[in-house]
Amino acid sequence: MQEIKKLKTLFLLKEIDRSFCPVKNRAESDAEHTCSTLFLAQYFLPKINKDRKKKLNELKVMKMLLYHDIIEIEAGDTYTYDDKSVANQQKREKSALNKLLKKLPVEISKDFCKLWIEFEESKTLEAKFCKAIDKLDPMIHNLDNKKPWSAGKISEKKLREKKQKYFEEFPILLTVFNDIILYVKSRKYFYIESGR
Repeated sequence: MQEIKKLKTLFLLKEIDRSFCPVKNRAESDAEHTCSTLFLAQYFLPKINKDRKKKLNELKVMKMLLYHDIIEIEAGDTYTYDDKSVANQQKREKSALNKLLKKLPVEISKDFCKLWIEFEESKTLEAKFCKAIDKLDPMIHNLDNKKPWSAGKISEKKLREKKQKYFEEFPILLTVFNDIILYVKSRKYFYIESGR
């Protein structure tokens, strides 16, 4: 039963709320975000692999996305556009990693640790793809909802500064990113700073 209780630690991902990603009248959970990233990866991965000599490892991608936000069980969600929170994210997550590894079953903790570090370092193609999918997900999630864009104070400039670099390795994702920007702009979703 002790191992099952350790395994249940992962279920806490359902309780971590994400900033500015509403689902009906509540916040989206990290577990729901993880599910969405897995769907997006299943859609885009075959398209990306079709045009590459060096194919991305699908199993590795799926496992990395499954684990990529587990750290938030201990560290909490970090909102991309909150510079103060982003500034101390690495410190919080390093501390969280040590705590979390003690709480998870050994079989999962080794895999999680290895893949989470790879995701954070973003040196492999799989990690770069997962980062891009992670950045694309909230944009698609809020595609037909103006409120998160304005409430989150997201301007086109900020969006490009924070996210564009993640898509440049994958032309199809960069195209989708730019298409979403055009869509959002045409619907006047972007935050406009007063005095402009």
